[in-house]
Formats: sequence, structure tokens, C-alpha cells
Amino acid sequence: MSLSLSLSAALSGLSLTARGTQLVADNIANAQTEGYGVRALTQAARVTGLEGSGVMSTGITRDVDPMLLADLRHAKALKSQDDVLSDFWTRIESVFGMPDEPGGLTNLINALEVSLQHAATQPDSDALLHKVGQAATDIARSFVTLNDTLQVQRDTADSGIANDVGALNQSLRAIADLNDKIQKQTLLGGAPESLMDARQRLINNVSSIVSIREIPRNDGRVMVMGQDGSILVDRTAAQFGFVRTQAPGPGDTIENGALSHVTLNGRNLHSENALFSAGRLGALLEIRDIIAPTVQNQLDTRAQDLITRFSQPDLDPSLAPGAFGLFSMANMSGLPADITGSAGQIRLNPMADPGSGGAVWRLRHGLGLSTEPFGMTLDNSLLSKMLGALNTPSPLPAGTHAAKPAAAHASDALSMIAAKRLAQDQRGAVNTARVSALEDAFAARGVDTDAELSKLLVLEQAYAANARVIATVDAMWRSLLEIR
Repeated sequence: MSLSLSLSAALSGLSLTARGTQLVADNIANAQTEGYGVRALTQAARVTGLEGSGVMSTGITRDVDPMLLADLRHAKALKSQDDVLSDFWTRIESVFGMPDEPGGLTNLINALEVSLQHAATQPDSDALLHKVGQAATDIARSFVTLNDTLQVQRDTADSGIANDVGALNQSLRAIADLNDKIQKQTLLGGAPESLMDARQRLINNVSSIVSIREIPRNDGRVMVMGQDGSILVDRTAAQFGFVRTQAPGPGDTIENGALSHVTLNGRNLHSENALFSAGRLGALLEIRDIIAPTVQNQLDTRAQDLITRFSQPDLDPSLAPGAFGLFSMANMSGLPADITGSAGQIRLNPMADPGSGGAVWRLRHGLGLSTEPFGMTLDNSLLSKMLGALNTPSPLPAGTHAAKPAAAHASDALSMIAAKRLAQDQRGAVNTARVSALEDAFAARGVDTDAELSKLLVLEQAYAANARVIATVDAMWRSLLEIR
């Protein structure tokens, strides 16, 4: 009977070491696999009746530090948010241009000043008047380009929101499905660790979009909760909703119903919701609903400032009350009450644009004249007034800024954009460093191939020892059977 128990114990040892060897092999093979939790075999003495009868496996542990994982997810969510915002500010700053950069808005306004100075000294030169018109056209085109860039950024953000909402719903459903499978495997005594790895990767994906917490439940399940307290996954998955708006315009907002809210189970979520405090989705909403409209207002007020400076009644007596001066707005006969979108509509006044049927002599004599006065080609009074209007300190139409020349107002807008970009880059650098440190800490808890190889040597010795026990028991049985 003792020999039978010995054989049984040795066989259980062989079985356990074989299972342990498989786990070591899995660990080494997945040393570079993202989201892989290191496996370890737990064991206990096997008891049959009142006697020990070998060893048995009590399960497989998956080594993951939940606090470290939560910190890493949050840091990566902040970095995802930083990347989106940093890209936005960098693009806007690049299109706006530096003050000394050819094509930059401030530089173009300075170029208009220079062209007016030259034209005022030689008012009879049509070539210099053409340069004034070209300088004004370049400014208008710069405003339109900036306006178009903002609209593209808002459209890109709206598209990104739609994509992220779709990815969220898909991931949440997959997490709920894996929860069910893991629970079944756990209750049946299976090995759900690979399913847990897959679930962890999905939760990582969700955390890069919105700010969440993972809460463990019974039987291997987890609950995914938003930072606002909303339950995203438990027994079932929550449903996010969003309606895409194609090519939103400058005046399209959440408030006027032109843009869609992100919804959760049919409930509108506002951009200040804690769910969007980290992750890509919050950054996209902030760009679409807050940042881009703020920059749009900065551009619109400066476009209106330029239009208004040259439309003053005492500047050009030939103009009718409310008529446009050097700059006009597309498809409009006068300044609108709502300045939204002005940056995308500013143009050189067609009356001074030969390409639109106008004539450059109107820059010298008056934009409201239908025929050129005879013998007044040396009159530079209007050009001098235009130069003065450009450099006269005046407040912006919104009335929230100090009185400054037009170039100074443009420089202030660039300073604001550059400061926002710099601050965002600094935040991004801090969060990038934090992610790097946490990734190093997380990797240190990953697969240690040296330790796994050491385990393999121990398992090899254990396997050989158990095999030796079996061989010895076999020899004993043979000795008994050979007795006659």
C-alpha cells in the first residue's frame, strides 16, 4: 500500500512540475507582451483520507499591482489629453506665424504699414498703390487661412469624438462579454488568465479615452466606473451616444443646438464632467466647444478692428455711412452686429481690387468714387489718413482690450496662442516623464526572464527527482514480483 501511495505522490509531482514548466514557458514567451500578467502556480499537499498522497495545484496567480496599474492608466490618459491639445496649439501657432516670419499676421500688418508709407510719399505711383492693395489682400488671406484652419480643427475634433464614442461602445461591450467568460472559467475551475489579459488591454484602451476606475468584483469580474461615478460596465455595458456634425461653422455651438452632446445612456454629458477630466475625448470636446471658439473670437475681433479702422466716416468722405473702407466682408454691404466668422469673410474692398472690377486709384482719391478726379494724382491725404488709422491706438470691438495699434493687437493674439502652446508643452513634458517612470515601475513587475530560468532549473530537478522515485518504486515492485 505504501508503494502505491509513493507512486501516486511521485506522479502528482510530475504532473505539477509539468504544469509549472508550461507556465514558465508562457511567461518567457510573453516577456514583451503588453498587458501580460506574470503567472505563478500555487500548490498544497494533497491529502487522501488521513494520509498525505502527494501534491496538488491550488490555482494560478496572475501578478498585477492594481494601484500601480491605476496610476499608469491615469498618467497615460493625461498624456493622451496633452498630445491632442499640444497638437492643436502647435498647428494654430504655426499658421498664425511669428512676428518676424514672412506670412505671419503681425508681419503682414507691418508690411501694409510700409506700403502705405511708400504710397503716401509717391501717391501718383500706381505700382505703389498696387502694393497697398496686395498687402491688404495678403492680410485678408491670412485671416481666412486662420479661420479655415480653426474650422478644420473643429471638424477634426468632432470626427474624433464620433470615432472615440464608437471605440468606447465596442470596448465596453467586449469587457462585459469577457467578464461573463472569466466568471464561468473561474467557477468551473478553469484558467481565465489569458482572458484577464485581454480585458486589461481593453480597459487600458477605454482609459485613454475617458477617465475611469476599475473595481474588482466576485468570481474574477470587474466593474468599470467613470470618475463622475457613472457605471460603464458591470453586468452589462453602458451606451455612449453622439451625432456627428459635418463641417461645423464658426457660429455652430452646443448652446444653439448646432453641435451634439456626448450622451451616456441617453443623458447629456457636459464638457466639465469628471469623465472627461483625463483622456482624449475630453481634449477633443474642449477644442471643439471652448478653445477653438475662443481663438475664433480673438481672430474675429481683430478682423473687425481692421475693417472698422478704415471704415470711419472722417477717414474717407467719399464713403456712404456704414460703407466699407479698405477692407470689406464677402457678401455684405456693411458691418454686421454679430462679428462671429468675420475672420473668414474679410476681403480687400472690391472697389480697389482690379481683379474684381475695381481700380487702385480709389486708394488715392476715395473708395466711394465712381470716376477718377482729374489732376489730383499728388493728393496723399487719404493714404496718410489710412496710415494713421492703422497705427492709431484703439480698443477692439469687444471692448475688453486696451487701445493699441492694429499690429499690437495681432501681436497680443499671437502672444496668447504662444503662451497657451508653451504651457501645454510644459504640462505634456511633466506627464510624459510621469508615464515613463510608471512604465519602468510596471515593467519591473513584469516577466523577469532570469528568475523564470531559475525556476526552470528547480522544476527540472524536481521532475528528475520524481521520475527517480517512480523508477525506484518500479524496481521495488519488480523485486517483489521476482520472488518465487
